[in-house]
Amino acid sequence: MKKTVILILLTFLLSIPVLVPAEVTQNDRLLQRPERDGAVVQKYWLETAATFQQWDFGNNDAQVWTFGPTFITSLPSNRSIELGGRVDIMNFDPDGYGDETGLSDIDLWGKYQFLTGRDYLVSAGLLLTLPTGSEKIIHPRASGEVNVEMFAAGRYQIKPSLAAIAHVSLRRNADMDIEIRNAETEVDGELQMALGGGVIYEVTPELNLQGELNFATEAYDDFDSDIQLRVGADYEIKPDLLLRGGTGIGLDDGAPDLELSFRCLFLF
Repeated sequence: MKKTVILILLTFLLSIPVLVPAEVTQNDRLLQRPERDGAVVQKYWLETAATFQQWDFGNNDAQVWTFGPTFITSLPSNRSIELGGRVDIMNFDPDGYGDETGLSDIDLWGKYQFLTGRDYLVSAGLLLTLPTGSEKIIHPRASGEVNVEMFAAGRYQIKPSLAAIAHVSLRRNADMDIEIRNAETEVDGELQMALGGGVIYEVTPELNLQGELNFATEAYDDFDSDIQLRVGADYEIKPDLLLRGGTGIGLDDGAPDLELSFRCLFLF
């Protein structure tokens, strides 16, 4: 009997994984806007994302699918400077209308990490959109205009496995041309302020959990504020290859009611 108990205990102990210290690094990012972080990536960062959004436009609903890459890098000669960009193919399917497929605007940004400490990182940057968005897709990321955004962000390392991130930004949205049933109209752009933040918690070296809450004022005249609550996770399949995903809930009419996102991240 004693031998059986000892064998069971040994089997149980051997089945417990060895605890390896988990640490949030500068390559770990929140899901919504990875550039809005005091951290600067220390590797080449290539992510491909597929996202579904459910929107409520007054009397009509719309479903939006997006698929595309985000690329981020720091300069080899200066690891305090980060450059990045993203673009998506978008499918816009409003109820009662035919669906449309086209490009989003192209986002390009650069930022500089100007404060570093033992527990904190602070950066500031500039983002531009190139006018590639389709007029037939009614979405803030398909304006078809040049928009300018200035942002600042910070990261505080509460402990090695837990980091808090916060940002503030100011964006000038140019007037947006849209086309509905072959009828063209223009929506006046607004000066938009955004702020928010979140946390990243490394449960194990392979898995982190995250949550964030972001607020932005209306992007266009007659639009509403964009308030989103998002939770997600990163799982490392093997070194430098991660699966990322999460869900977001809109808390005001300027945000999608529901967002589901699945992503694959490659660091090299």
